[in-house]
Amino acid sequence: MSSYFLYIFLGLLPSLIWLSFYLRKDQRPEPNSVVLKLFFWGVLITPFAIVAELLLVWALNPDLEFWSILSQMPQNGFLKIILAATLVPAVVEEYLKYAVVRFKFLKDSEFDEPTDVMIYCIIVGLGFAAVENLLVLFKIPSSDIGQAISVISLRFLGATLVHALACGIVGYWLAKGLLHSKNRKKMVAIGLAIAITFHTCYNYLVVSISRATDSEQKLLFFFSAAILLIATALLVSFYFRKLKKHKSVCKT
Repeated sequence: MSSYFLYIFLGLLPSLIWLSFYLRKDQRPEPNSVVLKLFFWGVLITPFAIVAELLLVWALNPDLEFWSILSQMPQNGFLKIILAATLVPAVVEEYLKYAVVRFKFLKDSEFDEPTDVMIYCIIVGLGFAAVENLLVLFKIPSSDIGQAISVISLRFLGATLVHALACGIVGYWLAKGLLHSKNRKKMVAIGLAIAITFHTCYNYLVVSISRATDSEQKLLFFFSAAILLIATALLVSFYFRKLKKHKSVCKT
């Protein structure tokens, strides 16, 4: 039982650390109630994302049994493998996280400045990442605490950060769309396209690391993933600085 609670703590920890980091970028912090609601909605959409991804992967490879897709990813056809493991999750997850903020929170009374959009998106993304982390951890035997700590450490610097950064990108372009309402749809499309491309590239590098048989190849893909994350983190920080220059209140 103690290991069960430890796994829950470990699963939530990466999201909570990144949450505390990004909340500091908010000049006028949101109430805890709003933060909790956003985080909860990120948690809530996770099962919908899983079902949608299963359906799309099955549509790409209908020969697989639907309920065994997670354990039997397409084995034949490079394109199918790439689509199933990289693009499909990125498209589904980034759209659902965007939709929560766009249709659920932009009319909230606490929403009063452009950077709020980025913060809102990032919080939803971290709620989503927390559930992913828990699902991964509970596949590890409760006796293997060392492996659990190792996995969650990698996910802190990898998958959890990816969700935060991708959502930050979408949030920036959504905020720009609110500030320039005539081009709102175009701005949102640009944001989603950049976020999905980033998420897909990261997924591809992770898949490549797991499939590579040569240590030098693994190292190359690992460093490529690290460079991608660092570059995107710098981009998101730049986005925050740009939005902070807008002092006017955002209106939907």
